Amino acid sequence: MILHPLPNHTAIAPQTWQGLTKLQPASLGHYLTNGIIGNSVRPLVADKRMVGRAVTVRQPFPDAIAVHVVFEYLKAGDILVIDRCGDNHIACLGEMTVRAGLAIGLAGFVVDGVVTDIDELREIGIPVFAKGLNVVTTRTLDIDGAELFGPVVIGGITVRTGDILMGDNNGLLTLSPQHPQLDALVQKALADEEREVEWRLRLAKGESLGDMTGSRALFDKRIARQLASGGNPATK
Repeated sequence: MILHPLPNHTAIAPQTWQGLTKLQPASLGHYLTNGIIGNSVRPLVADKRMVGRAVTVRQPFPDAIAVHVVFEYLKAGDILVIDRCGDNHIACLGEMTVRAGLAIGLAGFVVDGVVTDIDELREIGIPVFAKGLNVVTTRTLDIDGAELFGPVVIGGITVRTGDILMGDNNGLLTLSPQHPQLDALVQKALADEEREVEWRLRLAKGESLGDMTGSRALFDKRIARQLASGGNPATK
């Protein structure tokens, strides 16, 4: 087993972190092109929104030891992230592992692979994201090859210990805490969510969505340009 150094979490300003805990991931998704985790890793238990810092395990074999041991390094608010390296058959997470996370106060679990005990996981209620379910599980085989705290690949996206993870019923995204525009992104997304409160009322009164977003004005300008150049907008 490779035990990478457990990095100290990069500090995040309190106002930024507070904003992250309030946001829907999709509100940040309006502004991001990187870090959107592929939807093959989907919400299996996501009755509440998840946000936390990743702690990673890479386990290419059907051995449970690395996942069992990593709980000794986890703390409240962390998200356990497990890369099964393409194994979508053998479940590495179930009721007992999630109950261990409950005792610590984990924010959630993300598995690029499959899990088991879905009824019990839903009863416990901690967010769980994975590719699916199966009844065959990992076991304590003492096979070397796992890694703790190194980079992993989840839904095609690299995740590192200490990265920010956010998830809800729509999906998952990851952000580096060192992102140079992190606070600006969070504040823009918060402003968008505040504006949507007003937009809901305006839409209910029959106002045009295109007028509200400015899309109608841009559309009209585009049509005017095409007409001025002798084009036929109907063919564009």
